[in-house]
Amino acid sequence: MVEILSPFTAKLDKTLKTELYERFGVKEYWLVDPDQKQIEVLAPRGEGYESLGIYGIAQSLESPILKGLKVDLREIF
Repeated sequence: MVEILSPFTAKLDKTLKTELYERFGVKEYWLVDPDQKQIEVLAPRGEGYESLGIYGIAQSLESPILKGLKVDLREIF
């Protein structure tokens, strides 16, 4: 799941939607913050989601679930 944050809905995206994704078994969740030019990768661990890392514009992000998917964030931002 990829969620692009908006200044108007960021709080909702980080709380209610995260709870819904967890309830329905979403295995990997990317929070894209276009203002900060970063992506946080979350995955279910025990109770709730755990952050697997926050990646910035000068980095590449490799999906823990989708093996072989590697994204150069300079191409995104």
